[in-house]
Amino acid sequence: MKKVIIVLFLLTSSFYSFSQEEEAVMVEKFMVVSSLEVQKPLFSSVNSVNGDEFTAKDLLMNRYVHHHYTRPELGDGFEWQNFETYKWKKIKANKHGVASIKTSKAAYQLAYLAFYIQNDDWADVELTFTSCQMIEVFIDGNKIEGKYTFEEDGAAEKLKVKTKLDANNHIVIIKTLLAVKENDNWTISCQLAVNNDQNKVNLNTSLKPDYFMNIHHLLNGVDIQSTKISAAGDYYFISYKMTNTLGKSSQITDVRRLSDHRTVQLFYGSEAHSLRWAPFDNVLSYVTKVGGKSWIWEYNLDEGKRFPVATDVENLNKYTWSPNGEFLIFSKSEKADENTTGIKRFENMADHWSWYRSRSNLFMFDIVSGIQSPLTYGYLSNNLQDISDDGRFVLFSQNIYDESQRPYSKQILIQYDRHVNVVDTIWDKFGSGKVQYSPDAKQLLVIAGPAFFGKIGLNLTKATIPNDYDNQVYIYNIKTKDVNPLSKTFKPSIENANWDRFNPNHIYLKVSEGTYVNQYVHNLGTDYFYKLDLGMDVVNGANSAKEKPLMVYYGSSISTPKKAYILDVFTNEKQLLDYPEENFFDKVQFGKNEDWHFLNKDSVTIEGRLYYPPNFDKKKKYPLIVYYYGGTSPTERNFRGRYPKNLFAAKGYIVYVLQPSGATGYGQDFSAEHINNWGETVAEEILSGSRLLCQTHSFIDSTNVGCIGASYGGFMTMYLTTYTDFFKTAISHAGISSISSYWGEGYWGYLYSQVASANSFPWNNKKMYIEQSPLFRADKVNTSILLLHGNSDTNVPPGESRQFYTALKMLDKDVELIEIDKQNHHITDYNKRILWQKTILAWFDKNLKNQTDWWYHLYPKNNL
Repeated sequence: MKKVIIVLFLLTSSFYSFSQEEEAVMVEKFMVVSSLEVQKPLFSSVNSVNGDEFTAKDLLMNRYVHHHYTRPELGDGFEWQNFETYKWKKIKANKHGVASIKTSKAAYQLAYLAFYIQNDDWADVELTFTSCQMIEVFIDGNKIEGKYTFEEDGAAEKLKVKTKLDANNHIVIIKTLLAVKENDNWTISCQLAVNNDQNKVNLNTSLKPDYFMNIHHLLNGVDIQSTKISAAGDYYFISYKMTNTLGKSSQITDVRRLSDHRTVQLFYGSEAHSLRWAPFDNVLSYVTKVGGKSWIWEYNLDEGKRFPVATDVENLNKYTWSPNGEFLIFSKSEKADENTTGIKRFENMADHWSWYRSRSNLFMFDIVSGIQSPLTYGYLSNNLQDISDDGRFVLFSQNIYDESQRPYSKQILIQYDRHVNVVDTIWDKFGSGKVQYSPDAKQLLVIAGPAFFGKIGLNLTKATIPNDYDNQVYIYNIKTKDVNPLSKTFKPSIENANWDRFNPNHIYLKVSEGTYVNQYVHNLGTDYFYKLDLGMDVVNGANSAKEKPLMVYYGSSISTPKKAYILDVFTNEKQLLDYPEENFFDKVQFGKNEDWHFLNKDSVTIEGRLYYPPNFDKKKKYPLIVYYYGGTSPTERNFRGRYPKNLFAAKGYIVYVLQPSGATGYGQDFSAEHINNWGETVAEEILSGSRLLCQTHSFIDSTNVGCIGASYGGFMTMYLTTYTDFFKTAISHAGISSISSYWGEGYWGYLYSQVASANSFPWNNKKMYIEQSPLFRADKVNTSILLLHGNSDTNVPPGESRQFYTALKMLDKDVELIEIDKQNHHITDYNKRILWQKTILAWFDKNLKNQTDWWYHLYPKNNL
């Protein structure tokens, strides 16, 4: 191993390229806060209950402040006890690299020193500190090492700190304790060693805190989960998920008064859940657990009073208020008796789902009397759809699996009239929809696929089979059974819809519109859709007050984390309610992003966007990462995500994201291209778009282009490696290598295939099932490929990657397979996800930058 020793010159900014042995230099400048007086506690001379003596080491190790988790810059304030505020100042080392720290007369004093190291490649780093005093070293907020001894002048003990640094700008903070009676010489020096085996490392050392997005920005912080406003519009709540640097998460819901935005109640963790605004006034309801049973509470915020509405409810799944506030509908679960023989007969194709033999039924709870009555019963699950505004009608559905025709399940929609105790079946049809009453309960607002009501919802000019995932919105007349396909000519796909109770002439729609998620209003009088200007790319959720024209909503944009707003629908004025991660990302630099589209062979626009590195220089050459899904869903412009484009860009890549044919949100013709295609069209669009991008952008290194996709996108990655040698390397997470094995295995294989492979089966379309499957084309692969898979994946079974790996190994191809233990289709375990994410980045660095040290640090070569 080559060891390069160098000591940092910290000028305003100093740049070093470590590739061979160079003369060591010393640190010349630090930021410092010093002369912070500390003292031993009362009775420190008395041993503890464990017989321990309180020493100076305990003074140093005490956690006084959280400043070693921050990124200071010169002039920033440093708050200390007794309302004292110090400032981070600059100090210089002498010609020998030794910096002297200012002292006071106090017997014990603390000082904090800081500087930054920026590296453009993963680096195996060793820092050596020399001081007569005790010191602790923190890097990026993590305590690395400590020296807990005092020495005489000239005999200072060295502290060696070893760490592995991903490419970024890293904060180094040194916490040091002066004990005057031991030695009043308060000095420190530092040197750096880079121990990489192969690669040159470029380092930039400075006192500047700006840095790039890192993995912890993906997983840590305060993430908005929901926003809801009360019926009267005077209160709202925001729910958050908070994750610390150890990966521990907690939930908090902040209930605030709208007039002054003051908090009136905080709910922590699991102490309360299922928060709902009652359909009247400013009343909040929620559920707590008491003795293993559910209690539902009502909290009147105007009066400051709360009381239990329902107690000791067993097996509660969820509860729903009737719009008139007179009763609740409970959904309760019931499990079939367990089979203890160890032998199971499948009842149908859905019986391999772990939850299939559980059923849910509905119960009615009268608020005044407290009487709970069973509403439904039987071997079929009964799922509540809606309750009419006057509480008279209850709408619920049953689903029956029926493999006789697509989509292999039928929905029975049932209306119960409470006044006359009569049940009517509204429809019994293949498919399923989300259903909601109109304010007068004479019509239904239905979200379903284009063919749910037959041809009336179709808007196809070429294809004959629509994409059932391209959701439409309809109005269904209960009496006449007439259907009005509201969105037939509206290109966005409908995610959610709500009939406005404040203005019954309006329907609010959350839609997927290309790469954006927007909020629209449909005016029934003019039959016109108009988009609300909400100031963000992706609206995650929106909720309207019942009695006022107010809406609360939250979401993110391409390079901005989530924010929460309130909108006055009449005036279109919006007000920021919360931006919880403003400080978390305050010093994070993002590169620019821009749209980049092209025309496919049929002259159809294929949308895309580019992410640039934060320090982009058009005179340089950058490797390119191409990301896609390629299935039915577009890749949204949301912040973070499992495949974080901003993070890829922060690591020095140009990132190209495109939306190939078949995605929803672009109209029914576009989404129908997905049917019975399985990669043919999409592969050509990905390839032609990537080639054209390289040809028209001189700063992209066309010899170093990688691609990555997951699930159906993982299939596309596998398929692309059999289709072209354009990509130098590829990554497939949870990809499908054999369309036929995926079709018959996993939780969703045959259900997804009833859309993607409509009316095609292994016995009637062997050409598609075989020739479009990467496994049967493995001999055409010349691209290095990394296969990633959770070994507990119930969606795409891990055998899909294993069999492709087996084929490529037998063909002597460049392939790696990495499985993540006890993880499903998504990698959710905090520590495993960090390692999984680093694996992706290290693979691209190895193959697109020829930077191999990180990969072989994660996965050393073994002779097994």
